[in-house]
Amino acid sequence: MSLRFSEAGPEFPEQLVDALLSGDVVFLCGAGVSAPQLPGFGALVTRCFAGLNVDMSASEQLSFNENRFEEALGSLSRRIVNPADMTRAVVAELQPPLDADLSHHRTILRLSRDLENRPAIVTTNFDTLIERALIETEDAEQVRAFSFAGQDLPPPGSAGFGGIIHIHGRIADPDLGLDETPLIVTSADYGDAYMRSGWVSRFLFDLCRTKTIVLVGYSAGDAPVRYFLNVLEADRQRFPDLRPVYAIDAVVTRDLADVRWAALAVEPIAYEYQFDAAGNPTSHAALWPDLERLADLVERPRATRREWAQGILAKPFDDTDAAELDHAAWLFSGRRDLWSLAIPTIIDGDWFDFFASRKLWTERDASWIIAAWLVRDLASADRFRRAVDWLEKLGKPFADELTRRIRQVKDAPVLWLRLWRLLTISRPDRGDYWEDRAYTLMEVLKGPVVLHADLERAVRLLAPALELRSGRSFFDDEPAVDPPRRLSDLAWPRLTLSDRGGASDLVAALMALPQPLVLLEIASARLRETVGLSLDIGTIEGDYDGNDSAVPSVEPHGQNEHHDGPIFLVELLARLLTPAAAKDRDAVRAQASAWKAMPGILGTRLWLHSLRQAELFDADEAFAGMVNLSRDIFWTVRRELALVLRDRAGDAHADLVAAVEQRILTEGPAYYDRYAIEDGQADWRSHALDAEVWLRLNMLEQAGRLSAEGAAELAAIKARRAYLARGVEDQDFFGSYSTGLRMVVGDAQPIIDAAEGERLQVARGVLGSHDIEKQQGWSAFCRTNPRGAFDTLKDAPLDDANAPLWRDLIGALSFPEGEKDPDRRPLVVTLFAALEPAEAPFLALVVDRLADLYWSSPRQAEPAIAAWWQRLFAAAVARDTEPLDSTRDLYADLINTAGGRLTQAALIDIEARRKAGEPIHPELLVTLDAAVAAPGRQGAMARGALVFAAGFVLTIEGQTVTPLLEAALTGDGDEAIALRRVLVTDSRLSSVASRAFSAAVLRGVSELTGRGHDLTNAAAKIIAPALSILRGEQTEADWGIGVADAARALRTGPLALRNGVAELVKQWILQIDEDRAVAWRTGIGPLLLAVWPRERSFRDREFSRHFADLAVASGDAFPEALEQLLPHMSLLEGHGGTHGIEHSEAPEKFARETLILLWKLFGPGTTSDLYGVPKILDRLIAALPAIELDRRLQWLDQKATRYE
Repeated sequence: MSLRFSEAGPEFPEQLVDALLSGDVVFLCGAGVSAPQLPGFGALVTRCFAGLNVDMSASEQLSFNENRFEEALGSLSRRIVNPADMTRAVVAELQPPLDADLSHHRTILRLSRDLENRPAIVTTNFDTLIERALIETEDAEQVRAFSFAGQDLPPPGSAGFGGIIHIHGRIADPDLGLDETPLIVTSADYGDAYMRSGWVSRFLFDLCRTKTIVLVGYSAGDAPVRYFLNVLEADRQRFPDLRPVYAIDAVVTRDLADVRWAALAVEPIAYEYQFDAAGNPTSHAALWPDLERLADLVERPRATRREWAQGILAKPFDDTDAAELDHAAWLFSGRRDLWSLAIPTIIDGDWFDFFASRKLWTERDASWIIAAWLVRDLASADRFRRAVDWLEKLGKPFADELTRRIRQVKDAPVLWLRLWRLLTISRPDRGDYWEDRAYTLMEVLKGPVVLHADLERAVRLLAPALELRSGRSFFDDEPAVDPPRRLSDLAWPRLTLSDRGGASDLVAALMALPQPLVLLEIASARLRETVGLSLDIGTIEGDYDGNDSAVPSVEPHGQNEHHDGPIFLVELLARLLTPAAAKDRDAVRAQASAWKAMPGILGTRLWLHSLRQAELFDADEAFAGMVNLSRDIFWTVRRELALVLRDRAGDAHADLVAAVEQRILTEGPAYYDRYAIEDGQADWRSHALDAEVWLRLNMLEQAGRLSAEGAAELAAIKARRAYLARGVEDQDFFGSYSTGLRMVVGDAQPIIDAAEGERLQVARGVLGSHDIEKQQGWSAFCRTNPRGAFDTLKDAPLDDANAPLWRDLIGALSFPEGEKDPDRRPLVVTLFAALEPAEAPFLALVVDRLADLYWSSPRQAEPAIAAWWQRLFAAAVARDTEPLDSTRDLYADLINTAGGRLTQAALIDIEARRKAGEPIHPELLVTLDAAVAAPGRQGAMARGALVFAAGFVLTIEGQTVTPLLEAALTGDGDEAIALRRVLVTDSRLSSVASRAFSAAVLRGVSELTGRGHDLTNAAAKIIAPALSILRGEQTEADWGIGVADAARALRTGPLALRNGVAELVKQWILQIDEDRAVAWRTGIGPLLLAVWPRERSFRDREFSRHFADLAVASGDAFPEALEQLLPHMSLLEGHGGTHGIEHSEAPEKFARETLILLWKLFGPGTTSDLYGVPKILDRLIAALPAIELDRRLQWLDQKATRYE
């Protein structure tokens, strides 16, 4: 796609425009730029001959006629006695006029700049008109620094490349303080510069590899073009990395440019000659105004692009042609600054599908852009339907953004506001990791502390959410409802769980909690919310309740499998009835009555289920409830009503039973008569009525309360409906039926029912049962009745057969569930006493569970338990023959193994005595000796516990473990590596431990891997000593680690260590409330100078974010901090990176330095989304208005999205 401003003007290729905006273009200017004020090459030759009073020879005239002007001057220089006279004549002809028009040169200066705003112009002109244009904005010293000539040229591609570069030499300009340099005017000069020495060719070749070149002011036959481009074309075949070369050229007809430039492999940018006053096509009036407009775009791209975008996006999408779509794609591709314009401009929502198909945005941008567009017209059915589709594509971020923006809309129509709010609370089907959240909550529910908030969160996961789908039936097959009356007129609503996978386990976890009444209240509240939502979306309307079919059975049943919606919430309520009633019968009865009062059918079904519970309602209350039940509910509900009939009829008063039976025998026809039968439709009503009456009468018969009249009717139904001449089966309780599966729960009843003398044998038997319910029965018995379990085992042999039973009991006592049991402590003491006779083989089977019990036991107050330490530790070491797994985290393992937990328990006991001012018993010191010297995996765990607490262990009076710990930390094996990791990743910083184990610390940080706190903890082990030493607070002898050691560790250690140090020093300075500049200058700055590697190979983008925040946080020392840290930074990736700048005063105090930092972090090549950058740029402009023209600022402004 090309960019064209006028009919006769040039068409600028998109690739060139992008290169201009990126500062990658250099203009190569010929004599035409200064015309007509100064002569072109031909006129210069003519004037030179005339000025020297010399006539052209025949050969010179031939060269002149063929535009080989350098040959004519070369011949002239050889013919005259003093060749310098020719140079002086040339210089005289090129003196600038007093009132020179510099408009063309200003335009070139505006266009040909790099991203750091330096001019980058190459010219074959000898005059200094470009410098004279530049001095209007720069001082004379800067202009002289920017002007290059002759062989003193800046190398292309270098960091400082730029300026006004006269490759053919420059005449003197005393006003600017510029000296004359040798000029390339003759064929000999050209031959030397382009071929024999070739310095101009090399320069232009290198320039073409680093910049896009635009020729302006030349024609295809000009000498520089012939010399340069012919050489370049040969090189282009061998060097494919050469950039494009464009030539802006005037033509009479546009196809002429291709003919003249094609042979030179240059892409022409043609513009048409305009007619002069004499009617001749010689004027270049079509070029310079368009170049000025192009310069406007390059200098202020945002404003210019906004004007173009507005013109395109205001059209209906189908009215745009391919060129306009390409133009729109160019405007938005890779840039984020036009979205704030697109939102109010776009009328046709198809534009957003275009943006998505061309991948012109991220999903994050799409969410807020579309939401902002939608809320501009909330009464639009088209926008609502588009929102449903985009919600499914973009998910929760879109819903959240739409919710926020709807709240800000004033005076929206109430009906539409309701529909939009329903849409925002619906949940798109995009995978919300629901199972992971359910699993996390189950772990919380099994923990020692369960908050009310945890219960609320868990039950909320069982409540369904609204999901909308834009099914085509709503838009194509059915007539549109305008205006819409309900949500279903616009979309298909349904209530659904994100993922059913974790729901059953979550219900079981809730049922295990000792708070059934609280859970019943919470779940009832969630059910009310679900019913309310169903009313809002029209799922409940009149006598219709869509939730009814979503719940085949209110109590757990196989038919509930594969159903969605409120199924698990209802099951939970049904299961809670019995345990909640045991807590407060009246409260549960009240709750059941509240269910019945809920709109729809589901609450009434739960109430019917509660009528089956004898502990809640007597039989007369149950049947009285059915007598008063509405006709619709009486004949709509099948399973729950039928089961009440079966379970409670036997105990109900005869009059109440008779009243219900009369309803069954008489009300049915009136209920089914409300259904109209259409022409040609079979009358199904009598069949349905017989099936419902048959089921209800069968229930009364099973209860033994069916009257003779009822029995006669039941027999009549069986006689006329052969398919009902049978007993009631499970499927008869459901409208539809399928087979399913079930969940496992431990069944302790066989053990409870066993006689005292037989309980042990029964417990052994259930452990080996193939029935998983029975297999888990002993474990359930231990949790619910640990004293009974102990009584079962206390006289049994301590052997292999009984070890599994002891393990379950010990585990139940180690981590008790529910409220604190006052019987637990004496039971634990008794249990340890009972195990005293145990021999080593038996202890080996239960030692891991006993170690857990020892840890949680009141051992400091019970010497008999404390005396177990040596036996347990020895048993753990003897039992564990597994090798140490080097791939695992030693500390994470040791806290869950017998050796580690026992060692930690010993250290806790020592600390408790020291805090109490009591002497440390020798037995406790012996435990440390045993721990440090133990072999095998459990020994490694014990040593890991000692290393983790090294700062404490080394201060224990009388301990003798230091030499053995030092030896363990020194090795090359897996254990030594793991121990060193524990040492350096501990968050505690101890100079005692550092001094004793300095070699291990230095070696440990060099082996570091991982992320997060482990990195900063390890970094502190070497950086804190270095900082302390540099500040003169402590010495190297105090720490055992010096500044040189820290520097060596950072140089030889892994990337993770350097990243940890970068994050750590940032955290340090952010924690300082006083003058951070002082902290930088006296601490962190000198520290990093002393220890941070300077080699380029150590630079990594991982450090950039930390170092940027560190520099900004250094307060008034920001410029010097930036100067020190900038070489260590590189481009950022991903989201963020501006938080520190946004919350600082750096943009106002240090505008230029802040722009330098932004450019380093977010310049060309970044994958960051530049979030937050636009607001910073606005602050820079407000603080320093001149910075707005900086190309770097303009580039950043284009790339970033403005959330306006």
